[in-house]
Amino acid sequence: MRSDMATSEREPVIAPEPAAELGDIALPLADIPDTWFRLSARRYPSPLFWSRLGRYRFDSEGARWGVCYAAGSIPSAFQEVFGNKIRHRAPLDWSEVEDVCVWFIRTPPGFRAINLFGETLTVIGATLQCFVSGYLKSQRWGAAFMDHSVDLDGLVYIGRRCGKPCLAMFGDSDSPRRYQSDIRTEMLGELQFWDEFWPMLDRLGVRMTSMPQEREKSRGWTLAAQHRENHGH
Repeated sequence: MRSDMATSEREPVIAPEPAAELGDIALPLADIPDTWFRLSARRYPSPLFWSRLGRYRFDSEGARWGVCYAAGSIPSAFQEVFGNKIRHRAPLDWSEVEDVCVWFIRTPPGFRAINLFGETLTVIGATLQCFVSGYLKSQRWGAAFMDHSVDLDGLVYIGRRCGKPCLAMFGDSDSPRRYQSDIRTEMLGELQFWDEFWPMLDRLGVRMTSMPQEREKSRGWTLAAQHRENHGH
């Protein structure tokens, strides 16, 4: 019996572009997690930044909406921010992390999103490479999703550096989408004082340079304790 499964033959694999008929496809909305995390410099009062710079996975200058990115865990957020450097075993300078804060982001009920993995890939005529390879292609997909009649609030995709689900929210600071007023954000604490910060660095094999002789007085925090404090249980 002949098998049509993928083989190891050396054939050029080109990730497809968004199909012209994408707008006519019924996108399979997903029931996604509502808890996400984002790293942000201490000087910013909010973690919500709606990028249109065209520097990241799904945002582009001409797209309908800006994009704010988040990860499903603090380690995943760390990998996504610093992954390019630590992948090559380059040490991190202390100045790169000393003013980084960890934010909790909760998406509201009814958040309209699709998963860019699993069965959805077949439905939309895509491969995983469409969203984990070159940014220009994934940005074109992002713009196409923003223009779809289902009016998506965002996408759940596999982070290239962490290999786990991440969130790309669609929005704008000046002309916000309806769901944006219901997003809940909380600053959990500074990354360096998270009780799992140093164990995480050890697991990832990350070296730190330019450590100060005297660090700031510890304001240690745990994720569980912050959850109890902020939610009353």
